[in-house]
Amino acid sequence: MYLLASFCSFCLVVFGTLYLYWGSRAARLYRGVLNQNTDEDYTPVATVILPLRGNDPFLIHCLDGLLNQDYPDYRVKIVVDHVSDPALGFVRQYLRRHPHPHPHCEVSIRHQRLVGCGLKNASLVQAIQSVSADVEVVAWLDADVLPHRRWLRDLVAPLHDAEVGIASGIRWYAPQSTNAGTLVRHAWNAAAVLQMLSMDIAWGGSIALSRSMFQDPRLTNTLSKMMWDDTGLKSIADQLNQKLVFSPAATMLNAESIALDSSLQFISRQMVNARFYHSHFWFIATLGFVSALAQTVLVGLGLLFLHQGQQLAAGLVTGVMVFAGAAVAFSIYRLGSHIEQLVRSRGGQFRRHPLKTLGYLWLMPYLFCGCLIAAIRTRTINWRGVIYYVPAPFEVYINHYEPYQKPAPMSVRAELENVSI
Repeated sequence: MYLLASFCSFCLVVFGTLYLYWGSRAARLYRGVLNQNTDEDYTPVATVILPLRGNDPFLIHCLDGLLNQDYPDYRVKIVVDHVSDPALGFVRQYLRRHPHPHPHCEVSIRHQRLVGCGLKNASLVQAIQSVSADVEVVAWLDADVLPHRRWLRDLVAPLHDAEVGIASGIRWYAPQSTNAGTLVRHAWNAAAVLQMLSMDIAWGGSIALSRSMFQDPRLTNTLSKMMWDDTGLKSIADQLNQKLVFSPAATMLNAESIALDSSLQFISRQMVNARFYHSHFWFIATLGFVSALAQTVLVGLGLLFLHQGQQLAAGLVTGVMVFAGAAVAFSIYRLGSHIEQLVRSRGGQFRRHPLKTLGYLWLMPYLFCGCLIAAIRTRTINWRGVIYYVPAPFEVYINHYEPYQKPAPMSVRAELENVSI
């Protein structure tokens, strides 16, 4: 019993120490960003791609920011999934209503009907292959990203280094709502960001590529075989002898609310992405399973020790659990403080719920393990009405496609029973 308690305690101490290390690395990345200006001289000709399937609730704000960037020479390519997609009419109406739209905004329809990759990847490949010869940087963003005036400058700045081929923004959820699903996603993402920054896991919501990257046919060939566009970028960069770096100034907030079932499906999809396309997935999964198991065992042993009158042993295992939880909470809180300062420095609003987030952090090991199990079992992915069958990382089949329409709600239980996320 003491041996088991010692082993589980060791696991949780390692877990907490790792998060303190990751947190310190993240803090160093953000430290000083408020006193540093983006390189004003590096604003190469850029093309920004916005793939659309469906009319996202924040699309109008995305367009407002995208088409009004503080950037001297950039073009915008909006690729809509289908001619009947509601996003197409919305974008065209938006451009008509604005008297001075961006002079270089091109709206097109994704013309590849049957593809062996995710639809976003198909749109990206189509747009990249039509980029003008004078373009030095290609960037893209998701429709739920609300770019501030200097978003493109901030994102492109790291590419000034010739050894950097990919610059990634950072996703941070700053929920206005405090319902369970929204706070679960926020708590998971806050912890995940620390891992992403340390393991070079890019975020597809804000990506910029140098000319040497987007012109190499290996990039488009690989994207044409992948389900998602971001997590696999690290391996592509390694193949092309380029670095992937993060731009903390391009940290983007998302205040959207989400239901609990959708939140768990979202987390499961992220883990499927990592399982397929990142070399550290099994380390992340092992860390998640072991920490949850160790915490559960220590709770039971602590109660047993207390029942047997062994207050010292009960106090020691309790102290270990408090250390591990406090390490994660402290690292997340410090990262959130840096992001809050950054957002407020550019005139944005920021709202935090530290106590409520802390409550969900204690539940996250178990919720995360459930999502990991779903991700490991998953072969079928239902995303916005498109059903993909993905038996292997570079084997993507579209079993069902139809133009976008609002999907019917689906319970988490049904998703897990069907091994589909």
